[in-house]
Amino acid sequence: MRKSIFDIASASINISNEVDRIVSMSIKEKCTYSSPYNRTLFEFVDERCFRDWRYRGHFVNVDDFLEAVNYKEIIIAAQNGDTEAFMTLIELTYNLWNLAYHDIIDEKSASGWNNNFFHLRDVMLDNIEKYNHKAYVDDERILIIEDKPEVTAVAEIIEHDLAIDIIRYNHRSMQGEIELKKKILIALGLELEPKRKELQVLNKQLSDDIFFMLNNMNLRHNNRSKKDMTKYKEYVAKMSKARLEKWYDELYQMLLLAFLLLDNVGRTETVKDLKGKIVGGKI
Repeated sequence: MRKSIFDIASASINISNEVDRIVSMSIKEKCTYSSPYNRTLFEFVDERCFRDWRYRGHFVNVDDFLEAVNYKEIIIAAQNGDTEAFMTLIELTYNLWNLAYHDIIDEKSASGWNNNFFHLRDVMLDNIEKYNHKAYVDDERILIIEDKPEVTAVAEIIEHDLAIDIIRYNHRSMQGEIELKKKILIALGLELEPKRKELQVLNKQLSDDIFFMLNNMNLRHNNRSKKDMTKYKEYVAKMSKARLEKWYDELYQMLLLAFLLLDNVGRTETVKDLKGKIVGGKI
């Protein structure tokens, strides 16, 4: 039976110990030398920067935020070996760590932290890497996503807002969020549309399949409603949401491939020139 990356990582990591270490350095051990003195990470964030965080939503303070996300339950689940909960714990902690770090940068006073502060970051990054995940920084927010080379490659060559959407699509919180996935796929389709003829030359089948799915899988058009029979597709209308989501995930992979193919055109020309020089013996 094939083992998942979580199974492999769990065999070499004592998750309970790692959870205890991260929690201790976040809410128990003091980490500030300067004002406000002798504060834990979470205390510092609560006093100095949580209220200015653009992603805090309607939460009034750190305690309110932690209670809303079921922080204690996340810790218990992670200690019991739930690897998804473990990644969630790290993501939550890393976001608050990042807030504090930027507060330091703004104050130009990195000496205000003891070594424990930076050790916490190292512990989190080490665990993220062992579970084949990566921390993506989006402005004031950090997302912990499975490290997929194709996702990173496309995110590096596409417009910033879309790049973030490409990364978010893989986030565990997106599982089952079919409407959010639809928005991302539609946006990627719009980005690809002007390059459709170029993609046709590179891979006609891929191009045809992508735009067929965009137009017939309840994305660009409502293919599940009989109110417009010109767009209605009975097979799609009867498809379960779970099945539809699986097809959306397939389309997402196809779109990534399309953008990588288009990006490779310039590289192909460069290699062609290199081959000519090697074969022709020219420098």
